[in-house]
Amino acid sequence: MSKLRLLHIASFSGNIGDNANHIGYRDWLQCLSEHPIAWSELEIREFFWRERAWDADFVDYANSFDGLVIGGGNYFELWVENSPTGTSIAIAPELWAQIKVPVYFNALGVDPGQGVPNACRARFTGFLDTLLADDNVLVSVRNDGAKKNLSEHIGAAYADSVLHAPDNGFFADFQPAEGIPFFSDTNVKRIVTMNLASDMAEIRFAGLNDGVDGFAKEIAEAIGTLSERDPSLGFLFAPHIFRDLDIVSRVIDRLPDRIRRTRVAQTPYGSGNAAARSVFGLYAASDLCVGTRFHANVVPIGNLRQTLGLVCYPQISALYDELGQPDRCIDASRPGFGDILAERMEDALYSPETKFSGTPANALDTATRLRDNIENQVQNWINSFAQ
Repeated sequence: MSKLRLLHIASFSGNIGDNANHIGYRDWLQCLSEHPIAWSELEIREFFWRERAWDADFVDYANSFDGLVIGGGNYFELWVENSPTGTSIAIAPELWAQIKVPVYFNALGVDPGQGVPNACRARFTGFLDTLLADDNVLVSVRNDGAKKNLSEHIGAAYADSVLHAPDNGFFADFQPAEGIPFFSDTNVKRIVTMNLASDMAEIRFAGLNDGVDGFAKEIAEAIGTLSERDPSLGFLFAPHIFRDLDIVSRVIDRLPDRIRRTRVAQTPYGSGNAAARSVFGLYAASDLCVGTRFHANVVPIGNLRQTLGLVCYPQISALYDELGQPDRCIDASRPGFGDILAERMEDALYSPETKFSGTPANALDTATRLRDNIENQVQNWINSFAQ
């Protein structure tokens, strides 16, 4: 049987959460396809690094494949004023018109968090008009408030015209690690895995005294409080990008010496699929996962782990709102959140059935129904050009 040759433009060497999305998406698409799929990857950072351009050469390259997939990722971010589309997909309309192969925009974020200039709004609206008028193109946005953002900033008709997709990280197959061998204290029996982000500090920590240092102090205090209550707990930090290493260091620096030497550890840091499988396998073996980043919440839910979202950027609260579990969020943008975090971690570890409105299984069911709702359209898309 002949193979389908698909070009995939996305981040493959950045945030390991993106890799989780790609792994889940490719497994799903292969299940829907009548033909085996051969993937070719194009790192989107090559455009950011100016090693490649959205030019005629790119168009020719894309047209040499059977189809094109863009994302997942946060590529409909609405603030890129030097882009012909107002987004990271910075291709001129006359060049886009020359792409003849079927295209799927996979679970993209629509992010107004850094502003929506009028020029970007107008350009992106025109780009969407072109995409939605093309029967060869499917556009899907992910369940992180993207559809609501699209409605508010572009228009309800556009939000109704795109597919509402769950992030595919919910469905990525990560095998739980066999034990977590990072702790010198042999009394550690239960693990809280934490992902902490400190990029976009001027947005994330605007309401905190001392900014990122204030955030680190609150996290350290929460860890210290919970450590005193339960000597069997270990805390595992999981950086998703290189910038996460900085905030981990700041938190560890503020912990009591005995705790940081015996009951705190960090996952290996890396990028790509191998790093994603390693780190998310550790998430899957944890008792509780606490995260500021999107996939630090999505992937553990897919593994039916208890989760708490640290909200210092709107995406996380929007995710839990869409999952019907807003009470799993802690507002990490205000002073004093560390006390609340310690209490909610205790709830999630010891009495989640009575302290929260829903379970991880409930959340995964919600994500699964979203995917079921679009499956026929995606299956028709992948098989329409596989004849």
